[in-house]
Amino acid sequence: MSRYRWRALVALVMALGLIAAACSSDDEGSSSDTTEAQELTASDIGVTAETIKIGVGVADLDGLRASGISLPAALTTANLSKRVTSYFDDWNAANGINGRMIEPVVLTWDPTKPATQDQFCAEATVDNELFAVTVSSGLNNKTVDCLLDAGMLTYFGEFAAQASHDTGLLITIPPPVETAASAGANAAVESGIVTEGDVVGILAGNGPDQIAASAAAKQIFEDAGYTVEAVEVNTLQGDVGAINQETGAAVGTFKAAGVTNVMIVLPFTNQGGFYDAAGTDFEITVLDTASANCTPFGASRAAAGALGATCITVWDNQNTADGAVREETEFEQECRAHFDEVFAAEFPTASSPGVPSGQVIDLPDGTQLSSDYDGFACTLANIMKGSLEGAGADLTRESAYDAALALGDVPIALASDGQGTLEEGKTFASNFVHSVVLTAATVDTPKTAGGTFGGCPAPVNCWVPTSDQWFTIPR
Repeated sequence: MSRYRWRALVALVMALGLIAAACSSDDEGSSSDTTEAQELTASDIGVTAETIKIGVGVADLDGLRASGISLPAALTTANLSKRVTSYFDDWNAANGINGRMIEPVVLTWDPTKPATQDQFCAEATVDNELFAVTVSSGLNNKTVDCLLDAGMLTYFGEFAAQASHDTGLLITIPPPVETAASAGANAAVESGIVTEGDVVGILAGNGPDQIAASAAAKQIFEDAGYTVEAVEVNTLQGDVGAINQETGAAVGTFKAAGVTNVMIVLPFTNQGGFYDAAGTDFEITVLDTASANCTPFGASRAAAGALGATCITVWDNQNTADGAVREETEFEQECRAHFDEVFAAEFPTASSPGVPSGQVIDLPDGTQLSSDYDGFACTLANIMKGSLEGAGADLTRESAYDAALALGDVPIALASDGQGTLEEGKTFASNFVHSVVLTAATVDTPKTAGGTFGGCPAPVNCWVPTSDQWFTIPR
């Protein structure tokens, strides 16, 4: 019996014991009171008759600020956690989930100190009795696996390895890294990014997830008849300068092998050295399998040499291929309205499409554009709500997980052409990837008739779709 099933069984036995004791007590009052008490019980870890205790994981960005990285003032731990807990407040105001109130426990880590993610996991799995954990972004795969190894039901907004999905405890928005890399490679072939006679290079890190993603992409290209040269750099060392040296040195390896198209399977924070050394010698495509790579935030922080690079990703943007602002889906409009209501006091204006998280942009004419809403948090909250509701009164981690996979079609904000599906055998919501190109824009870029700044929905570097075509992610 797995550790999770054993702990769940122990919790259930204890709960039944409490119910039996309550039923035999002379002090419990009327039989109607006893019947009502039996309807909701302490059915699993972190679940009582009245509450469901859920961990909300957010990065404490003060460490980044202390290291000299400029971040918007609105990106505080309180505001980042409120992006999630505000949904809990709404649910609780409507009598909770199946009669239970959601009790959030905010957990943090310092992105500049990897060891704090270990502490985050300990707080989630040992120090607090939590039913589940939800994290929009930022956790590394090691920490995700730490949660899963402890039997924690986890709702995650970003990428994880297939082995993590196979635990029966993980629900994500994007696909496993192996599937994402395969989908990206397939799309590169189908869309003509690589053509007959090209030699493909793959640049990846040495973390288990990146190794797996690189191997999956390599297989797709080789099956399509391409010669592939794969280079692995040591991203586990944690030294950004050393990583940049290694990615820069990969350029020589690729040139010696006659590579024409380089596929990058790295976080955007590890790509700078390659772009500095590569110049215009290759066609460059990012196969998106890492945190923030091809999001508005990633675009606004990408290396200067990355301009013009292509990315194949599940993440959508607020712009269209023909230079207009994209029409939002009904679900995206609901997400935006919720964000604007919750953060009305934090920003000078309502949210603006394409503005990086937490940022306020001042235009030369005095207009201010405020941070776009959080699509990760909104999408995950909707999935988690359906999962908890579908599990019914007898709430367990297993029943909530099964209920998530019974949701079928689910809306997604700012990803997958708005369309997602969760079902047996498919533990990630996204259905599609598309191709986008990194495009430059500043506050001095003229606004077009379509409402964009040189194709970008806000006057900052952005990803512009190369076409309206979306490619189905294989299941």
